[in-house]
Amino acid sequence: MLNIAMGLIVSNIRNFCFLFVLTLGCILGNGAAAETTEWMSGKEAFPRADKLRSFGMIVTRMDCKDSGQRTLDVGSALVRMHYTRNTEMRDWVIDGWNHLQENKNYWAERGYKLASHTLFVRKTSGLRLYCTVFYK
Repeated sequence: MLNIAMGLIVSNIRNFCFLFVLTLGCILGNGAAAETTEWMSGKEAFPRADKLRSFGMIVTRMDCKDSGQRTLDVGSALVRMHYTRNTEMRDWVIDGWNHLQENKNYWAERGYKLASHTLFVRKTSGLRLYCTVFYK
């Protein structure tokens, strides 16, 4: 009888330890897994970023590429955003410009720091364009 009782106690302790470790892993784990949008035109990127912000998300990186269009407006770039839950409640902005240092200076005057940037080159003109994310 004592062996059965001891077996039950040991089994219960094992179950409790397993549940404790599982719960701790869920709490400390990255509950805000990163997501990625589909490719969209540059014109769609800013409203999409605003929508992500309204859902409590933060853009961590933007991938940009040339759409092949001859125009140089923002709509002729293709953009894909990587985002996650904004657990630190940071203010953030996305931007794009052909001169990285000028872009950094512009946003620094407004209290933002560069969080990430990517570069792509226009096929027809050779123009280098930076897609940037800034955090406050």
